[in-house]
Amino acid sequence: MQERRRYARVPESLQIAYEILPTDTTKQYLTKDISQGGIRFFTHEFIPKDTRLRIRISFPRTLFSFETLVRCMWIKQMPYGDEFEVGVEFVDLPPEIIDYLISYIKVSLKINTQQPGV
Repeated sequence: MQERRRYARVPESLQIAYEILPTDTTKQYLTKDISQGGIRFFTHEFIPKDTRLRIRISFPRTLFSFETLVRCMWIKQMPYGDEFEVGVEFVDLPPEIIDYLISYIKVSLKINTQQPGV
């Protein structure tokens, strides 16, 4: 099966806060993974495809965080409970944030491949 992703993903549990625009109600969850192009996370609310959200994502190891717009690319309900898995793509990230993500992902991939059993 051919890989369709443009960017490498790393499993990463990062704190995110998001608002579905144009509301101002903030929800907080953890990411499942991250790439240069977007993030995957779980939530307890349905987010329609193409919905825009404002997210704040924090990287505790480096004390770095940023806020940006994302667009919901896909959503699926989990077969258990009331959770949804959501994939969002970053919208118009500044070059310095893209550079940070590339660097962070490279380091994370290197760490993950050096761990036994990974």
